Order: sequence, then structure tokens, then C-alpha cells
Amino acid sequence: MKRVVLKRCILISVINLILLGKICSGSSHLQEKTCNNSSYSSEQTSNNFSHSQKKTCNNSSHLSKKICSDSQHLPQNIQDIYLPKTSGIRTDILKNITFVVEKSIAAQHYPGAVILVEHRGKIIYRGVFGNRRILPNIAPMRENTIFDLASLTKVLATTPAIMQLIEQGQLTLDAAVATYWPAFGKHGKDKITIRELLTHESGLPADIPIKQQSKLLIYQQIEQLSLPPSSSKHFLYSDINFIVLAHLVEIVSGEPFNIYCKHHIFDPLGMKNTYFLPKKSLHDLIAPTEISSSQLLWGIPQDPLSQAIGGISGNAGLFSNAHDISLYLQCLLNGGRIGKTNHYLLGPLSILKMTTPQTPPNDANVRGLGWDIDSVYSNRGILFPMTSYGHTGWTGTSIWVDPTTQTYIIILTSRLHPHAAAHNSLIEDRRLIANFVAASITDISTYTQRNTGLGELSRAYS
Repeated sequence: MKRVVLKRCILISVINLILLGKICSGSSHLQEKTCNNSSYSSEQTSNNFSHSQKKTCNNSSHLSKKICSDSQHLPQNIQDIYLPKTSGIRTDILKNITFVVEKSIAAQHYPGAVILVEHRGKIIYRGVFGNRRILPNIAPMRENTIFDLASLTKVLATTPAIMQLIEQGQLTLDAAVATYWPAFGKHGKDKITIRELLTHESGLPADIPIKQQSKLLIYQQIEQLSLPPSSSKHFLYSDINFIVLAHLVEIVSGEPFNIYCKHHIFDPLGMKNTYFLPKKSLHDLIAPTEISSSQLLWGIPQDPLSQAIGGISGNAGLFSNAHDISLYLQCLLNGGRIGKTNHYLLGPLSILKMTTPQTPPNDANVRGLGWDIDSVYSNRGILFPMTSYGHTGWTGTSIWVDPTTQTYIIILTSRLHPHAAAHNSLIEDRRLIANFVAASITDISTYTQRNTGLGELSRAYS
């Protein structure tokens, strides 16, 4: 197989930008004071100066940084593309991925990205784009950059942990949560089942207000939630569902959630760069997210509930890179088998159970156990078969897996850094990339396949 590595340096042009001279750091926290005493918030500065044009000096604390502008030596935006010629793949279509990502970075929709696509155990596209951070200093993206995965935590940690405990008979899929956590059953929640939590059909709210930064108090708030007897259950994506599930893992296994995941999921798979609460020594490898309360979230979960619980939560809080995620996804495609060993993360039928439709038959938001299949949040595109599944993360991360074609897509960005763009183009980018990948695959028989679902049609004709 011939390797084709395309390395291109793209200098993002800046039009109609008049540099006002050296920008001084005379104000505190997020204010950047110019020499003519005009102050800008970090968000305003980001809108007025190109990502590639900002270089932050490291001679002041927090975000009260001295911004140095140099119009003569703008940092270059480096792309490293690996696109090998592969049997059964139309590489000319995969080239379009590069153009989509470059366009969004140039429009400052996200500062950089790592894209990894594998098919039948081989890399068919790998792209490393832009920068992993803009603040506190510009740093180029690397293939091994670690990202705040946000809600990918739900399917990389919480869901496999629950499925392992179901396999072992320590949990029952259709048992009431109150069977294991009696206090949860108060106020009409006594009949909510583990299945309903996994499919977001529990009736629990999407979120709860954070009154204090305390794991115990968050659990007490959840216990006090009311579910009216007459309320009809329907799909409502809820972080609370997965906070409850992680607590069930702790109750049943007797281990803290992060320790359970490390011992039973990450370590067996060799996921050496996957963590809750990553060490500060790893900060240079981590892509920071947004600025919150005058603090750059860097190695700290962006999700407020995860923060309140202490950074170890079932809904968000996991950090990892593309390589580690690929180990997990390949394991799923291998029927749960770990590498070339005789050990299994989960059995093939358990994987089938969690990645096939588990929502009521009339629900247009089709979900598996933990996994998205054809809901309003799906990043499947329109071409992958209905046997495929995936998930997204609020910070700009996503995965999609198709067992029929033995393909997976990993898209990692930090779209909130240093602030969220007014338009989230990543939603369209994910679906476009999925379509490019699906369209490129030719070594498949479509005779028994179906790639149009109820959810897609319901949304198309609504």
C-alpha cells in the first residue's frame, strides 16, 4: 500500500485589519488593554484578530496576558494528511474531508481538528489540522492531542461499565433503579428502569441547577426530583440519566467510577492516555476549551455538572485522544475481543444489544443503549447503514461506527476554544464527513442493507 502524505502550510490571510500597534496587558483577567486605552474582552479580541494572528506572552498570571501582534510573521496553519491508496476505497472522495475542515478553521468555527477514519482495520484517512490551543499561547495541533470528550464519556465509559455489570448479573436491564438505589425511587421515580436511563426515555429532566459544588448534594438533588404519575415518557436527552448510571456502577461494584473504568475498560484495552482528572503535567498535550468565570478550562471538564461532582461523572469528564478511542472502537468492531488476545471487553451479543434500536417502535429518535442510531442528534449522515451507531460531545467531539462496512470515524475538535462560534458548523461538518466516508466505500454488498430510517424520514418531511 502506497502511503501518500500531503503536508500543506496554509497562511490564513487577514483582510481589512489595521494593527493598532503593540497591545498591552494593563487590565485584569479577560480584559486586554490596548496602548490607546481601548479595552476588549477575550471574545471581542478573538472576533477582531485571526486565530493565527494572536500570540500570547507568558509573563503574567491567569488570562491577564500580554497579546503581541506581529503582522509580518503570522503563525502558519499546518495540515498533516495521510490518505493511502486502499483497495475498496475511493480516495478521491475522501479528499473532500480536508476541504471541509480547512474551510471551518479559516472561518474560525474551531481552531483545529484531528480526524481519524479506519476501514477493515486500516487507516484510510488521518488529518491533523490547525492549532490545539490559542490561549494562553498558540500551539499547533498534534496527532496525540488529548481532548475533553464531554458526552463521549457516556459511551466510552458509562455504557460499557453498565453492560459489563449486566453480563455479570450484578445489574438487570429492566430492573428499577430504586432496586439498587432506594432513595432514588422517591417522588414518583420508583419505576424508572436502567433501560430507560440508557435510552433517555426515563422522563428525568435534561439538567438540574447547580446549587453547590458537591457530589453528595448533586445526588440528593436527584433523589428529590419529582416525576408526576401522569407524565408520559418520551425521548429527552438527559445528563441526569448518566450521572445516575455512574452512581449505580459505584454502588454495585464497590469501586469509585473512575477506578472501575480504569481497571475494567481502559487498562485492558491499553488506553494509556484516557483519564478522568488528567494530571497537570499533561496540560501541554490537552486542548483547552472555553473561558468560564475568568478561568480557562484546561484539563478541567467543561461540563458544569461534571465539575460540580468533582470531574468524575457518568455524563462527561473523560479526556482522551484519537489513538485511544480507536482501540475502543476497533474492539467493538471485533465483537468485544481485546486485540489478538482471548480476552473480551464485552461479548458480541452484548455489543449487539447496546448498538441496535432499544427505543419504543414509534419513536423517531432511535437510540441503542447509550448509543445514538437515528435521533435528532445523529451524525450518521444519510448513507451509512442503519446498523451504524455513534455519539457526539458538546466540546466538539464525535464518533461513528459501522459494523456492516467495518468502518469508524473519529472527529476531535475543541470548538468552544477560546469561545464558541456564533454558528456551530461542526454539526454540518460531521454529517458531510460521514457521507464522504460512506460514499468512498465500495467493498460492500448492499443487497440486504437499509440506510434510511424512521428518524431521518420524520425530520426530512417535518
